Amino acid sequence: MNIFQRFFSGLKKKTVQIFFGGRSEYGTSGSLRDSAIIGGIANAIASNVAKLSPQVIRKDSKGTVVKNDKLSRLLNIRPCPECSTYDFLYRMAADLVFTSNAFAVIFWSDDYTEVERIQPISVGSHRIFEDEDGNVWFRFIWSYDNNEYTVPYQFVIHLKARYNEKRFLGTPPDYDLGGTLDLLNTTYQGIKNVVKNSASLRGYLKYNNFIDDKELQQKVNDFKSAYLSAENEGGIAGIDNEFEFHEINQEAKSVPTSQAEFFRSDIYRYYGINEKILTGNYNAEEWNSFFESTIEPIAVQLSLEFTYKLFTERERGFGNSVIFTPNRLQYASLTSRASIGQTLFDRGVITINEYRELLYMPQIEDGDVRQISLNYVNTNNQSLYQVGRNEDGGADKSEANDKTRRENNNAKIE
Repeated sequence: MNIFQRFFSGLKKKTVQIFFGGRSEYGTSGSLRDSAIIGGIANAIASNVAKLSPQVIRKDSKGTVVKNDKLSRLLNIRPCPECSTYDFLYRMAADLVFTSNAFAVIFWSDDYTEVERIQPISVGSHRIFEDEDGNVWFRFIWSYDNNEYTVPYQFVIHLKARYNEKRFLGTPPDYDLGGTLDLLNTTYQGIKNVVKNSASLRGYLKYNNFIDDKELQQKVNDFKSAYLSAENEGGIAGIDNEFEFHEINQEAKSVPTSQAEFFRSDIYRYYGINEKILTGNYNAEEWNSFFESTIEPIAVQLSLEFTYKLFTERERGFGNSVIFTPNRLQYASLTSRASIGQTLFDRGVITINEYRELLYMPQIEDGDVRQISLNYVNTNNQSLYQVGRNEDGGADKSEANDKTRRENNNAKIE
């Protein structure tokens, strides 16, 4: 018995009597997983989504509290036994690229008070439908065991891309990209033929004496082995009057690289990515543009979906939510990181260890403290600060103390 059978055994009695009429939407797994170019795009997007950091927070009138409870540790370390957080987010983002839909099933404790695991699933087929009572269900065939399961849609983390036609599902990219991929594959085949033909023999042997076909083929093979192989470095052949070699001069066909580049760019635009992101040859500005247009929308989806599916209405009302945040500075140059880090550190925004992390330095003990520069003053008190007066009109004690310390230091120097 697998994890779904064990967990949903209590639900099975309810689901077998579900009304199968009414409205529903079907989806297939798509056919783009065998495409090398789509696979490269999926890897680039999923690798960056997987770097997002989940946080369970509670925000109210008193401020923001970052939780460190069981749910927070599950999301930050291992949502399910076989997946780290990186693996989980990578899997969800890759499925989103290939099929425009990504699914993960939430497993609750028996009393539905704690999340035990969140299982990402790849589905052979799936169906989302509403029964006659208005309840929404998710029926799917799990690719792992090819068995069919039905779960409440509220138990499913569901990410969608190109959500513009159906009620529940994102629009698969198969139809949009099918023609472009076919043309790209045709172009690749043409390039293959050009390369293949460029390596063929461009000449023929003319025999002056009668010879049968078998012996003719043997002599041709002997000629090729002797003079057209890599061992014939001199490029010179010796022949007698038995036959003549005639070279065929043909213009080499140009490789249609421009057509291939056009079709690849069309696919890149569809997914909001470019060649520099795929090859890792980008600067901070280019990565930030890619993040804001492609990665950030997925992060927003993750935050909203996890918050709604993991918390009750009451818990959400108290300000509980799940957010997925990136380290936007990790792609900046060292000079930029140092400059930004100093500004943030002086204002008490980051700790000593966070500052060191920006500079690729190791963490230190007692470094998780924030410090702030005292060279700032309230705008309403600038004149008082300059003349050394407090708000009551008296001398500023801090200035008097500084004066005493300077006098003592001068005395020691003398």
